[in-house]
Amino acid sequence: RCRRGPWARMAPQFGAAVAAAQPAAPEVVVLDIDRLRAADAADIEIDALLDRAFDRQGLGLLCVVGGEAFQAEVRRIREELLPLAPALERLPEEEREEISERPGTRNVNGFSRGLDGHRSGFYFHPATDTPGDELPEGIEAEATFYSPNRWPDRSLPELRANARRAAPFLVGVGAELASALDRRLARLPEVGD
Repeated sequence: RCRRGPWARMAPQFGAAVAAAQPAAPEVVVLDIDRLRAADAADIEIDALLDRAFDRQGLGLLCVVGGEAFQAEVRRIREELLPLAPALERLPEEEREEISERPGTRNVNGFSRGLDGHRSGFYFHPATDTPGDELPEGIEAEATFYSPNRWPDRSLPELRANARRAAPFLVGVGAELASALDRRLARLPEVGD
């Protein structure tokens, strides 16, 4: 039980002073996919959003939203993939080991426990299971980027099918955002010159 005293009476003023002294928390910037798609090469509104998300004070995070068709696709992907996450975690240890990422790679493809050993994830090349085969002749497939995908087909075959179905949408949105970032960076004097 807290005793009442001079500090108890000062607490409200002290809390207000601390809140006023702290900078505002950074916000997650939201960008509508239709607005992104309609942007031209010199769209200062898109530039301002990208700057807020990725400048030194930004979170380095941007949330892409969209209309009903966009949201329906996001819901479909969530409904097909998220329920598989606990099943992936519950795979027998030997099966998880078979699909785990290779030594020396980090979050490239396969099952990963993450840097902290607690957050797990599943990573895969979105277009092909053998990305090294896409390299020009004579170029060695560096394992960090070109290792074959590893799927839990024996116990969780729907993961491959559902992830492959989601990949074009996710990669497409990422490519549109990357193009906008490229255009923005090209206009910055210290990057574009």
